[in-house]
Amino acid sequence: MLVRLHVVIDTEDTGIEEEIKEQLRSYCPDLSFSPSREQPSLMNCMEFYSTVQLEKEQAEVLWQTLNNDWDGEFDDCDAYGFNTIMFHPHVYYLQFQIQ
Repeated sequence: MLVRLHVVIDTEDTGIEEEIKEQLRSYCPDLSFSPSREQPSLMNCMEFYSTVQLEKEQAEVLWQTLNNDWDGEFDDCDAYGFNTIMFHPHVYYLQFQIQ
């Protein structure tokens, strides 16, 4: 199954962006990343997308690792860092989809 992440971080610091990507790679080395860009509706935030092919069990482990309280179903859910525990403190928003 194809797992797609949409990640919004609360800074434009490219060092923190790379730190977040490295942490994601530590969970799932085969992740590929889109180029990051300024998030259009949030001030001083950046966003990027990431995709990877995983077996269902691997996707479940990744899903459990990234956040503690998702909104939505396993195959299409999201979370905000201000009211949940994210895998990294600078992740503002995270969407997890299976396509």
